[in-house]
Amino acid sequence: MNRRILSEEEIKAMCKRMRLHAMDMALAAGNRGAHVSGSLSCIEIYAVLYGAILNYDIDNLQWNDRDRFIAGKEHARLAEYPARAEMGFYPVEVLNSYEQNDGLLVGHQLRKELGVDYASMSLGMEMSFAVGKALIAKQTEQKYHVYCLLGDAECEEGPVWEAFIAAAHYKLDNLTVIIDRNCMSVDGNTEELMAQLDMQKKMEAFGWESVTVDGHDIHQLMEALSHKPQGKPYAVIAKTTKGKGVSFIENNKAWHQAVLNEEQYRQAVEEIKNS
Repeated sequence: MNRRILSEEEIKAMCKRMRLHAMDMALAAGNRGAHVSGSLSCIEIYAVLYGAILNYDIDNLQWNDRDRFIAGKEHARLAEYPARAEMGFYPVEVLNSYEQNDGLLVGHQLRKELGVDYASMSLGMEMSFAVGKALIAKQTEQKYHVYCLLGDAECEEGPVWEAFIAAAHYKLDNLTVIIDRNCMSVDGNTEELMAQLDMQKKMEAFGWESVTVDGHDIHQLMEALSHKPQGKPYAVIAKTTKGKGVSFIENNKAWHQAVLNEEQYRQAVEEIKNS
């Protein structure tokens, strides 16, 4: 296996670069727009996963024993693609072709050469896919671990909870789900629209081991995601801020999917660089 394990300080620096990459990608998308705020909320999650947690071989992205990562928050490509670029999956310069005609990087895709294991198109289905991958690993005695990132608003989908029940029933301790608990959806605050309440207690009631962390704290994320429970699937509830790092985007539902203009780009870059 060929990959670098980053330190906490290296991951912090990587997160700043990833936010800058995200702004470059949003600008490159032009009038197509981009899912900006939901990507910014999970920058640290992606950085920790790819920088320190996931087992993969940068020289063989289809290595059979690699950990499987399933992106439920599939719209958060402005976090996912920069994380992979930073770790050497493809050149950082490729990010600037995001959503361009004939570009390599698009919003919905399944290209194995990019290290992508799953493309859903429909929210709510990826958790069942992740459970299936973990179940196959158990049945065939494969050693890989399955990680799935979900948005909290996405957890309003019924199939997500059916998959949670199945994972606990089959004691899939090779499965970790991370829930990006930013309390925002495309329509506004989740607790006003369809309250999720205490997600950790819900997961525990469904038979999972669970922990709640600050989703922007590198140390807490590394500690939580390094844990491997015995006999139960594992849920990390990551409390985050949607649009984290850019003042006019934070907790602003208008930026769930939006077009970034030149002036806004310059302001965002300045704020990120000075943070």
